Amino acid sequence: MALTKQLKQAGIFIVFALLTSLAKANDNIPAARALDNEPERFGNYEVYFSAFNSTFITPDVADQYNLRRGERYGIVNIAIRDVSEGELGKAVTGTIAGHSMNLLTQKKGLEFSEVKDGGAVYYLADFKFSDKELLKFVIDVMPQDSLKSETLRFEQTFYQ
Repeated sequence: MALTKQLKQAGIFIVFALLTSLAKANDNIPAARALDNEPERFGNYEVYFSAFNSTFITPDVADQYNLRRGERYGIVNIAIRDVSEGELGKAVTGTIAGHSMNLLTQKKGLEFSEVKDGGAVYYLADFKFSDKELLKFVIDVMPQDSLKSETLRFEQTFYQ
């Protein structure tokens, strides 16, 4: 619960609002599509993703989830929803693997940890960046009960 609370305070609550069972009961929660990052749709699954500076979370939360925290570290967040039975869908587990790559094509692997928080399931990995650095992310996502892995690609510039 502490991580979700910290992310809400950082303005990233929109994705997590959909990841909780409370989302159905609260009509005031904005839709996840309000984020710049539209979820990627792969068959019956939507994959939500965001990357942000790790200073948006407290040191206690970083310690709790074994994440590096500081002005040179970021966190990438991935969540999978099975939308086969409705637009809101339900959170599902999966296998997540990937890397980040800078403009010099230097790759760094991402080590994702699964976090279950109430009805929410999400995957977090930390990474290091330089000021004003553009990073490209390539992340393979295989939802539970899926026979095929899909590749999510996005890029973002990070600032210290």
